[in-house]
Amino acid sequence: MKELLEYYEGLGFVATSNDKYDQLTLSPNFVFEKGANTHAIVNRSSDSLAVSIISRFATTKRIPSRVLELYFFFSQKPNPTILSNCKLLGIGILYLNSKKQIEIYAESKLIKGRQKVPSLPRTQMFFCSRQDLEERKVAESIIIDQRDSLKVPIFAMMVENDQEYSNDIRDLWPIIEKCMDACEYVLVVLSGPKREIIEKEAKRALANYDPSELLFYVKSDKETIEAYEGLLKEASDHGVKFQEYFDLRAFKLIFNLRLMKIIKQLHADNNVPFLESL
Repeated sequence: MKELLEYYEGLGFVATSNDKYDQLTLSPNFVFEKGANTHAIVNRSSDSLAVSIISRFATTKRIPSRVLELYFFFSQKPNPTILSNCKLLGIGILYLNSKKQIEIYAESKLIKGRQKVPSLPRTQMFFCSRQDLEERKVAESIIIDQRDSLKVPIFAMMVENDQEYSNDIRDLWPIIEKCMDACEYVLVVLSGPKREIIEKEAKRALANYDPSELLFYVKSDKETIEAYEGLLKEASDHGVKFQEYFDLRAFKLIFNLRLMKIIKQLHADNNVPFLESL
C-alpha cells in the first residue's frame, strides 16, 4: 500500500523482504527496517480480527540483535474490541484515516532480542620441531600466558598430546596429518641436526598453508642452516619469511611479538575490540 510505504519512508525505514524473519508466527505483508529496529506489519482487509490470530502473532520469538515491533494495518479505524485485544497482547494497530493518512491506534510492545556479542573462534597452532626442544616449551608457555591474560581461545597443538600418539614412527604420520589439519597456524622451529620427520612436517605445512599462517624460526648456527638449507630455500620460494634467532631469549621475544600480531588480527577479523594498552 502506497500510504504505508510513504509513511515508513518518511520515518527513515527501508522496506525489506520477510524471508529472513522466520521467527514471525504470522507472515507479514510488509517488513521495514531502520538500524536495529524492525517493524513487521500484517494487512487486514476487513474489520474482523479473531483474538486467536492476535495471540498467534504475539508469540513471535525474539530476533537476536534486533528490536521488533508488530502491527496490524487496517484501511479504517477498527472497533474497540480489536483495540482492547491488541493492547492486551502487545500488538500495535495502524490505520488509514479519512484523509488517507496513517495513524497509530495502539503502540506495539518492543520485542528486544539478545545482543549477539562478537566472539573469537577457537584457534590452534601446530608445533613442528624436535619434541625435546626448549623453544617448544617456551612457545607453549607464551601461548598459555596470552590466552589467560587476554582471554583469547588460542591453543598449542602438539602431536605427543594426542590420545592416539605412539612412539612407533610407522603409526605417527596419520596422527601428525590429523593434528595439523585441525590447526589454523603452524609453528616451525628448526634447530640442531636434520630430522627427516620435521622436514616432512614443514613441507606439508608449506603445501597446505598460506605464508601468513606459517611461523618459521631457524636457530642461527652453522649446523642448523646447513642441515635445513633445502627446506629454507623451499620456504622462501613459497613466500615464507623465516626468522633467525641466536638464543632462547631472542626466540621468546620474536615469537611473543608474532603471536600478538595474530591475536590482534583475530580480533579485527571477528569485530572484537582489542585493548591496545594490554
